[in-house]
Amino acid sequence: MATGYSRVVEFDGTSGVATCVELPTAPRGVLDRVIITQISGTSASGPVSVFDRKGACANGNDLNVTESGNVTSIGNNGGNASITFAAAHNLKVGDEIEIKGSSQAGYNTTHTITAITSDTVAVSDVAYGSAATGGLWQTLPFLPTLNPSSHLVYTGSVSSGSLQAFDIDRGFENRDNQSETKRSRYSALWLEFTPNQSGTFQVAVTTESDGII
Repeated sequence: MATGYSRVVEFDGTSGVATCVELPTAPRGVLDRVIITQISGTSASGPVSVFDRKGACANGNDLNVTESGNVTSIGNNGGNASITFAAAHNLKVGDEIEIKGSSQAGYNTTHTITAITSDTVAVSDVAYGSAATGGLWQTLPFLPTLNPSSHLVYTGSVSSGSLQAFDIDRGFENRDNQSETKRSRYSALWLEFTPNQSGTFQVAVTTESDGII
């Protein structure tokens, strides 16, 4: 029997930056409503999305992957992409990773590691195009996160510092880890908000869930 489940989460948003916020819920259920209220700062507006997977957020990696982190830069090694990681990657030849958010869109894809140069540098099978900076990387779960819209549960817009969305009635299931036996281990929903003004916000979310955490 479905059970009503509500939580309020406070978070800080930075102007022009996509903020990824965990919305504690049961691992599966129905999203009923989302209410966002700005509690400090200049009145903000901007797009809001709710995803069933953290990795669908522009600035978030999935939960429960083996390895993940930040990309510092991508250069050339014999015509292939040489990836410099911000910390030790712990990868080996043959591992598959995905990169998103690189300054060069051609690198935002799935890479197979072909050589390990050092504990922070690896070469992939993706052809070198031009130098790039930034981005996130993670080892693959069963489905890459390169199509965030496939994980979209709700989308809307904050106007003048607030949003009220009722009767959304969208089913969801945690997809941070695509293993059927592990989906229930973590919260299911993630809010991405890109405000045009910095401030502090509260998001209230109500779901109908199969159980209570």
